[in-house]
Order: sequence, then C-alpha cells, then structure tokens
Amino acid sequence: MTVLRDMQLADCAAVAEIDKSCFSIPLSKEGYEREYTNPNSTTIVAERDGRIIGFANVWNICGDVTLNNIAVIEEERSNGVGSMLLREVLARYAGCDFVTLEVRRSNEGAIKLYKSFGFRQVGIRKDFYDLPKEDALLMTVFLEDARR
Repeated sequence: MTVLRDMQLADCAAVAEIDKSCFSIPLSKEGYEREYTNPNSTTIVAERDGRIIGFANVWNICGDVTLNNIAVIEEERSNGVGSMLLREVLARYAGCDFVTLEVRRSNEGAIKLYKSFGFRQVGIRKDFYDLPKEDALLMTVFLEDARR
C-alpha cells in the first residue's frame, strides 16, 4: 500500500536521488534539506514498504501555489503514484485560487496527467529548461473550476 505523507529530514537523500534520476538539473540532498526548513515549501512523499517511490514539491507563497516538481521512480510510473501525489496537492491547496506549474514541452505523459486534473496551458516560457534547452509550457488549474 502506498502512503502519502510530508517529507521528513531523514527523507531528503532519497528524494534527491529520485530528483536526480528524473531531472537534468536536480536539487541536491542539501537543497531538499533547505526545502524542509522553508515555511513556504511542502514536499509530499509517496512511500511503499518503507521506500520513497515519489514526491511532489510545492511552494505556497501568500496563496500563490506553484508545483515545482513531481517525480516517481521509473519502475512505479504508470501505476497511479503521480496521480495520487497530484490529487493530494490539489486537496491540500483547495482553498487557494489556483496551482501553477511548468512542464517541458516534450513531456507528453506529464502534460496528459496535468490536463486530466484540469490544468490548461496559459503560456510558454521560452528556453526555460537547460540540458537540453527547451521551452516550458506554463499550466494552471483554477481550483474554483476544479471544485465544480
């Protein structure tokens, strides 16, 4: 059974390893330790059998919610873990107006997931990503719409 919970300090190394396996410019263990102590940041982990298998990192600054990263280990992709994490993020911030994220233009799987939760493209950030250089789609879900 997969359990979702807030990241603890002891989880930072495992979360950083998942980040490293999923993103070209990952946040380090020390970076996640800073996220852990940042009052505007929440990192939710998905855990199964004592192993961290995914995470979502979110900033909430005065009700402006940004989903910075969501990642799942390769062998657990397409098993609903990403959906569980995204559903949890939207539930936790349901009282806010919207949640925004950036996603690589080429990441069709993630875009499909986000659209299934009501996110829609609201802009493009030219050359946002490095390694390789790529545009980001700026996507937002307006939570009032999602509540209907």
